[in-house]
Amino acid sequence: MNSEERDPSSVRDPLPGPVEASPRMDKRPIPGWLFAVIGVGIFWSGAYLFSYSGGFAADVFDYKPKYGAQAAAAAGPPDPKVLGKKLFSANCVTCHQANGQGQPGQFPPLAGSEFVLGDASNRLIAIVLKGLQGQVQVKGQAFNNAMQAWEGQYTDQQLAAILSYVRSDWGNNAPEIPPEAVKTMRDELKNRKDQWTLAELLQIPPKDVTKQGGTPPQPQAGQPQSGSTPPGPANSPAPGGSPPAK
Repeated sequence: MNSEERDPSSVRDPLPGPVEASPRMDKRPIPGWLFAVIGVGIFWSGAYLFSYSGGFAADVFDYKPKYGAQAAAAAGPPDPKVLGKKLFSANCVTCHQANGQGQPGQFPPLAGSEFVLGDASNRLIAIVLKGLQGQVQVKGQAFNNAMQAWEGQYTDQQLAAILSYVRSDWGNNAPEIPPEAVKTMRDELKNRKDQWTLAELLQIPPKDVTKQGGTPPQPQAGQPQSGSTPPGPANSPAPGGSPPAK
């Protein structure tokens, strides 16, 4: 028998199994949920940039790390205006602009604003705590938009720093807002849930709160302290008499 000839019974059939189909293009439409996921991602990205871009100002991201003994030294309390500028640049500059001029017809200017520089500083605190909506008049111009409430995002110290910065930049020159004043207004308005309208805001009795929490002036030498009774005849013993009983 020829060695090249094989017994047919010795030849095995291929293993049974599914035959792989050749790849082909599918013409089914893109599922709607994929569009929804992409849309949510784009919306979230835009909201994140709007809140934390700092208006893409060059002076917002100017952090320079310090090393060695200088970095290890105990840091003093932060300058409220420096802190206020950083917080303003991170959140407020988009609407009110880096120059404090706002946007015509939408967001009022802070530079030279009567609401910023006026003696009714309690109303200024009320605005940043609860927000403001509707039409307002600033420097003789009309603006109609809405400002969100910031009471949930910032502490009393941070809000005071922002307002102190706003009252001292772009040519503004007004006293700083102390954190104690912000705390007082926060406690007074804790039950309010809605944004202010201009009419409601003007119903708040005007009050200058810039002196709240400050250190009272110390009396000079030789002057009686506040609340003490100056010496007089009623407290001095009569000539030849006994001193008053204690």
